Amino acid sequence: MRVLFTAVPIHGHLLPLIPLAEAVTAAGDEAAFAVPEALGALVGRVPVLPAGPGIEDLLAENDRRTGGADMADGVEPVAELFAGTLVDLSFDAALRRGREFGAEVVVADEYDPIGPMVAATLGLPLIRHTVGLPVSPPPLGPAMEARLAPRYAARGLPRPARLALVDLWPPVLQAPHWTPPADRLPIRPRLYAGTGPVPPLPPPGPGPRVVVTLGTVLLDAEPLDAFVDAVAALDTVDVLATVPDGLPRPLTDPRVNVWFVGFVPMAQLLGAGVAVVLAAGGAGTVLAALTRGIPLVLWPKGAEKPQNAERVAAAGAGIVIDDPARAAEAVAKVLSDPSYRAGAERVAEQIRRAPDADAVWATLSARIRAR
Repeated sequence: MRVLFTAVPIHGHLLPLIPLAEAVTAAGDEAAFAVPEALGALVGRVPVLPAGPGIEDLLAENDRRTGGADMADGVEPVAELFAGTLVDLSFDAALRRGREFGAEVVVADEYDPIGPMVAATLGLPLIRHTVGLPVSPPPLGPAMEARLAPRYAARGLPRPARLALVDLWPPVLQAPHWTPPADRLPIRPRLYAGTGPVPPLPPPGPGPRVVVTLGTVLLDAEPLDAFVDAVAALDTVDVLATVPDGLPRPLTDPRVNVWFVGFVPMAQLLGAGVAVVLAAGGAGTVLAALTRGIPLVLWPKGAEKPQNAERVAAAGAGIVIDDPARAAEAVAKVLSDPSYRAGAERVAEQIRRAPDADAVWATLSARIRAR
């Protein structure tokens, strides 16, 4: 069976799909990603079929369309990026790649519009894979739909039915009164370990380590530095902060308890000594930290991040802040109050009980063949 994987071309949307793609190949089937060529280095052993421009070009075009609207200021620029700009610039290439590959199944990240359109065009079964929480938070869902509807209509495409929803999120992080969809298949998140050697990180100090990471895109240096400055002032902690590629911020720092690093896979970043993660609330970071039982301080901006942060706080696994000036106070509270670590450990236990990717693909494969 040939399985085509598609994702919004951002680290946090692509990386969660890799374990399932690797499970496909381990089972003797074929998998490939239809994503921009620049993301190939992240994928490792699974082939990449280059399709569409990278995120920098997509953002530049999206800025032109939206007048440079800030992604953190509302859903409209995010919806335009995902459901407008991405479709217009990438769909034709992804469809061509799908045909060349001879795709028989499409697996798409839940925010990705390309995979479902490819599945609709080729008449293929569609599997959705969660990244953020399983339902696009309002009003992002309606804003995306307003852009997708005319694009489906212009191509004369029906909406493809979903065969299954592969869900990374444990029940404890779901919304109150949540009922699992009948087609839901839970899957255990796996920390991304990278595809090559990772530069050594500074060894843990005598006190707790706080990781500060605000994502891989849609970020400027000002909030990152504000968070680092606030937390470093606690001086009983050391601070390890990630700087996204292309961000004009030097990695060197004169403070003895502060280190800046480039992109580091979560499996290495969340190593020994990490006691708190301060983050923007992206799904990959949230699930990675909680998989290790590490509590969070979250400053959610844009897309599904406020919803992710709300569920973390409700689970007792972290604190949500709305101002970088509150970061030090929040980190100090998480460090001093063991209930937050206990909350994170409760989430980690549910994550550990979920089936791994190999088991999920075995179930999906049987379901596909039984159609």
